[in-house]
Amino acid sequence: MSGKKPIIGIIGRSDIASDEDSVICVWEKTRKAIVQKGGIPLLVLPTQNLIYEEISPKDVPKLTEEEKEDLRCIIDCCDGLWIPGGYKWYEFDIFCYQYALEKNIPILGICAGMQMMASVDNITREENIKHNAKNTTAIDHHQREQRYVHEVTIDENTLFYKIIGKNQIQVNSKHNYHVQTTTNLVICAYSEDGLIEAVEHPSKEFVVGIQWHPETMLDYDEYANKIIDAFINTCKKRK
Repeated sequence: MSGKKPIIGIIGRSDIASDEDSVICVWEKTRKAIVQKGGIPLLVLPTQNLIYEEISPKDVPKLTEEEKEDLRCIIDCCDGLWIPGGYKWYEFDIFCYQYALEKNIPILGICAGMQMMASVDNITREENIKHNAKNTTAIDHHQREQRYVHEVTIDENTLFYKIIGKNQIQVNSKHNYHVQTTTNLVICAYSEDGLIEAVEHPSKEFVVGIQWHPETMLDYDEYANKIIDAFINTCKKRK
């Protein structure tokens, strides 16, 4: 049976371990959510020969054609791509996302993953940054321990509404920045204070980005389960 499970590529996140070593890692709740829902998690690692935590994202060298081809080989092994939350992203993330789009691979972007998806169509990194802004609204969107932080309102004319099945749901929240606009993605949900909370690609079967963290809500929230079930089931169909 395991051979029939979809392989879900997870973009690796650079971080510092407790012993101060640089690591490329995956959040355990992301890995566990994929396993729980019937997928096989596969960590997608950068192919550049450098230590990401030692270099600012703006100073990382451009991917070579060989490095891009190595990434294509990795993504070709995947039936779906999960772009997790984090504190920053690189050209590596953008290339994996764009290649998965080109190959019609289902994509789920979480928090910073959604922010990267929404800004990736802009020409330069400087323009990308301008499209993301520091949160300054009435709601504190960076609350790590809260089961629910605020409500989101979902547009009925979207795939995301079909997944959720209702106009308003409660979500958790832990982000300091938010997306101000998008280019080719459709905005499908807003928070009570007007921040963009979900986006989707209008011409793809499943390319969805959300600002909150359903992978941490599976034990108590039916809509978090619906989101990840829809993603994994689309990946299974592709397989």
